[in-house]
Amino acid sequence: MSAVLPYMVNIYSILVRAGRRAIESLPEEYQVPVAELLATKNEAVSESV
Repeated sequence: MSAVLPYMVNIYSILVRAGRRAIESLPEEYQVPVAELLATKNEAVSESV
């Protein structure tokens, strides 16, 4: 298993949010960090509304 690069988590989250990639199509080591980042961003948006 390779190290998770923080900048790639951001890139993958942008691609998933834009609908260009599915979370299931990401490398396994990135799936959980990307899902956590997207969940955190969704919580921040829903709290500000």
